[in-house]
Amino acid sequence: GKLRLHQHSSTNTTLTDFVDVFLFSFHSVEASAFRHVGFMGISVFVGFGLYGIYEFFFGSPPIHRVEFFQANSTVPFPFQDHGERIVSQYMQIGEILPNCGLDYVCPQDHFPVHIYSGKSKDDMPKICVSGKYVIQKDINDGGRGMNMVVVDSHRMKPVNARHFDTYAMDSSEMELFLMREVREGDILIAMTFDEASRNLGVMAKNLLADLGSSQIQNLQFRGQWFMISQRGMKGFSPYETLKASKGGLWSPIDEHMCVPRHLSGRVIMPDPKVMQNDARSKFCEQHSHISDFCSVDQRNVPLKPAILTNRQLVGSAMFMTPIMVIAGESLSTLTLTLETILSQPGIQPRYVVVVYNPEVIKDVTQLCQLFGFNAKATTEKEYYRIMAVAFETAYGLFPGSSYVTVIEEGLLLAPDFMAYSASILPVLHDPTVIAISAWNANGFPNVSSRADLVYRVEDFPGQAFTIRMATYMKELKPNMKQCCNKRGWEGWLELGRWEREMVVPDVSRVLRRPLGSDLEPVTPLIHALFHRLRATNLEMTSPLSNADTLTSDRYESHLLELLNSSHAHVISLTKEDINACALNESTTNLKLVFDDKQSVYVVPYMELDMTGFGGMKILCRCFGLFYDDHSSPRGLHRGLLRFSMEGNEVIFLSNRNQHFAMSPYNTTTLSLP
Repeated sequence: GKLRLHQHSSTNTTLTDFVDVFLFSFHSVEASAFRHVGFMGISVFVGFGLYGIYEFFFGSPPIHRVEFFQANSTVPFPFQDHGERIVSQYMQIGEILPNCGLDYVCPQDHFPVHIYSGKSKDDMPKICVSGKYVIQKDINDGGRGMNMVVVDSHRMKPVNARHFDTYAMDSSEMELFLMREVREGDILIAMTFDEASRNLGVMAKNLLADLGSSQIQNLQFRGQWFMISQRGMKGFSPYETLKASKGGLWSPIDEHMCVPRHLSGRVIMPDPKVMQNDARSKFCEQHSHISDFCSVDQRNVPLKPAILTNRQLVGSAMFMTPIMVIAGESLSTLTLTLETILSQPGIQPRYVVVVYNPEVIKDVTQLCQLFGFNAKATTEKEYYRIMAVAFETAYGLFPGSSYVTVIEEGLLLAPDFMAYSASILPVLHDPTVIAISAWNANGFPNVSSRADLVYRVEDFPGQAFTIRMATYMKELKPNMKQCCNKRGWEGWLELGRWEREMVVPDVSRVLRRPLGSDLEPVTPLIHALFHRLRATNLEMTSPLSNADTLTSDRYESHLLELLNSSHAHVISLTKEDINACALNESTTNLKLVFDDKQSVYVVPYMELDMTGFGGMKILCRCFGLFYDDHSSPRGLHRGLLRFSMEGNEVIFLSNRNQHFAMSPYNTTTLSLP
């Protein structure tokens, strides 16, 4: 600039001339810029005009949308919701399974779900949402009672998972969870496992009904139920199933599905799937007095045998052993017995035979046909002759069977009756064991708490038992009148046990209802045995912990080990304590404390009754075991009696047992009676 000014100065060019040139250049640039702006304005105007003409003739052009893949679900971007729910800090994530096991991809705005309620109490429940299991064994405490998962419908992913044991505790905590944690628009997945109805309160049921359940009020013992619903949905949930249990067994729920992020409720409750059982319906038209079996909602339900799920029992001879059922006078009672037999996992109906007197009970054959069972009529009235017919029929129909099971009238079988018998069936080959019983005469709730224990006893409790066919043919058959003229609970084989013993469970596997002509009139013995509340196992699988100790030599070694173990404790009592306890028939004054769970507590004493067990009878009356003035104690084994209290083993050890000689038991000062 200085140079050009200097040059202009050298040719006598004035400063005014320079300024004029500069201003002319500036005005030229400004005019060019304005021309460009004008052209841009005209272009925009023309563009909008062309767009308007396009939209007028062809409509709006499609909006481009990008889809993001989120945990096996596709959702549009940008998101159309108000914000993301915060995942509970306590929620755990278990197994990752793509698409929750579905073999197809869910449609847009749907997410995959897998719900599994388990086949037994040891087969834990599972809930998978969008490829992640959030209810599983050891994941979010999944287990007995109610299992619930809250799903954020906007992201279609789980944000909370909880378990509520409504069998052991009330449902108040669950009610708070439903009110506070399930927000507007949230999707709730709820499922039961094992038993959830016991303490499920009215308020909890109402809250679930408000969320769309149409079946929760019908949930009963060990019924299996699930529902998927959404807060704010109107009507009933389109995803809900309720399956009733039979004999303590349940049908598992195993569902895979794609759930939409926005659920539409049903205006009316959907009808259940149609079931048809014409033969049962026709039978019930003539026998409507069989209330439960022939109720309106049950008379068309097909009767199917339960499937064996315990692989350890596959191939057991128990499932090919004839089961001989002795019918009484009541068709209703017999029906209940047959229902619990059909509910036994692994049962084969062709091996079940009902022995009955057509002069006493009618239509047994028609009833048995419904179950697929056999029927054998007899006009015999004396009990030992009826039993002989049962054994002979079993031998004639199933000559290849090594065993036979007898179920006396009026019994309900526990869910694991056959599993229990199958697990200890080999012990019948011990020549010192004559039979396996499923009933414990001492099986009252306060003294029967260990379903995993079995004992050897000297008496024959009857009710439901299994013996070797050879034992009947060689030993019982020639002496039926002498050995078996009375009912088993009255005292079978009193003169014919030949120093052999029975195997009995701590917790009975059958329940005898205190009804029937055989229990009338009510004698003191019948009252003592059947007119008290009894403990019966309700679990489908209850493995035995001492099944391998039942042979003669091992049993004594096992007793010696128990009495010598560090977990064995002596209960020191005085004669005055025992007499006061027996008078009140309550152990309150003894102030028993079981500090060490699953231990052994021993009551050593000296038996002064030289002809019987008068001292043991007083102890039995005190602790709440079987007691009858004119009967001996039940469950004895060589001067020793075993039972359980609060999960602990208790042993009455008299000086007539060989193990009494051990210290510290031989130092006791307690002598009875």
